[in-house]
Amino acid sequence: MSVRRFVLWVVIAVALVLAGLPTALDLLGLGPDPSAMPPRGRTQPLANGRAIHFREFGADALRPPVVLVHGLPSFASDWHETPDALARRGRRAIAYDRVGYGFSSRANPAEAGTYTLASNADDLAALLDVLGIERASLVGWSYGGGVVQTFALAHPERVHRLVLVGSIGPATPSERDNPLGVAGALLGSPLGEPLLHWIARVPPLGRAVANGGLAVAFSRAEAIPRGWADYTIAMLARPGTLAAYRAEMTRMDTSGLDVERIEVPTLVLHGNDDRLVPYSVAEDLAARIPSAKLVPVFEGSHMLPVTHPEQLADEIDRFLGI
Repeated sequence: MSVRRFVLWVVIAVALVLAGLPTALDLLGLGPDPSAMPPRGRTQPLANGRAIHFREFGADALRPPVVLVHGLPSFASDWHETPDALARRGRRAIAYDRVGYGFSSRANPAEAGTYTLASNADDLAALLDVLGIERASLVGWSYGGGVVQTFALAHPERVHRLVLVGSIGPATPSERDNPLGVAGALLGSPLGEPLLHWIARVPPLGRAVANGGLAVAFSRAEAIPRGWADYTIAMLARPGTLAAYRAEMTRMDTSGLDVERIEVPTLVLHGNDDRLVPYSVAEDLAARIPSAKLVPVFEGSHMLPVTHPEQLADEIDRFLGI
């Protein structure tokens, strides 16, 4: 056997071993930790053929419910203690997994019009329809802030109040080389999605990559809650999640957010140490939206629902009023 052929066979053997490593780890019980997964709630089929998973907290038949819309790559459970905190203040709160994430259904990324701010707003409208909610207060976090802005522009009559938490907006930097370190760089490459999926299924590697991104999201590594990396890995390893993430990243266009036309009272909550969405984006939103109020969270990162749930619940409850 020639040296060249021998090297080729070695490369193929190593590739096969690496390709099979996640499966082998799964069989040995060493893959993503199932116990890190959040509890399941209820899954509701929509009229558009998709299905949305959500959890409901508290009960209030007299006031519009509070619907929480997460960012990317994120899940309803990323709201952490915030929905419970709202429920303790007498609010009915609904947190759902957007299509492509958590336990909700997946869309086909190759299909035109999927994984956009507009498609997410349509899914939100469909969810409100099947739940019999005519009017709600919407809380959008990060990318979810762009979703609720889009919804408010299309359906102002269905929005009681709007709350934007660490939200994207027209002034969001357009650079694709986001600050998420290795994960962000990989997603920008053609092989990024399958490679990140492989990494997510190999816990030591997944934990290292996840911690790098989380250190930016929480503004410092010490602020990452215990077990949060394992939870993140378990959710990212779910089929189709990284495809949704990559599609939304590449199709995100905030230039079309005509926020000057938003008619509903709006609260802008933003950490002044947010390293994913600069505080200047919040200042711009507050300046452009006619009835907006800006409340800075001092020393707050992008992960305010995790690090400041009580403060967020207080600000939201006070803003929503009776």
